[in-house]
Amino acid sequence: MTLLNFVSLVLVATMVSTASAQGGIASCCRNVSSTQIQRDLLKNYYVQEQPACARQIVVFTTLKGKRICSDPTNLWTQMSMAYLDGKNWHRQNLTSHGRRRRH
Repeated sequence: MTLLNFVSLVLVATMVSTASAQGGIASCCRNVSSTQIQRDLLKNYYVQEQPACARQIVVFTTLKGKRICSDPTNLWTQMSMAYLDGKNWHRQNLTSHGRRRRH
C-alpha cells in the first residue's frame, strides 16, 4: 500500500467516524416517505436540519421505534407535528402544575 493510499484511507475513516459521532450521515433521511399512520401511534418528531444533512426533513418516531421521514411542506406532516406539540404541551402542563382537582 502506498503512502498516498494509506493517508486517503485514514482521512476517509476519520470523516466517517466524526460524522457518525455527531449524528450525521448515518442518521440522516435522504428521501421522504409517503407513509401516513395514525397520529396516536407517533411518539415524537424532530426536524433534520441542513448542513448536517442534505435535506430539511421532519423525522417522526413511532411508538415501536420506527422512523418516518416526511416532507415538511406536506399537510399530514404539519398536522402530525401540531398534534404531537399539543400532546406534549398537555403532558408538560400537567407535570409542572400537578393534576387539576375535581370539583
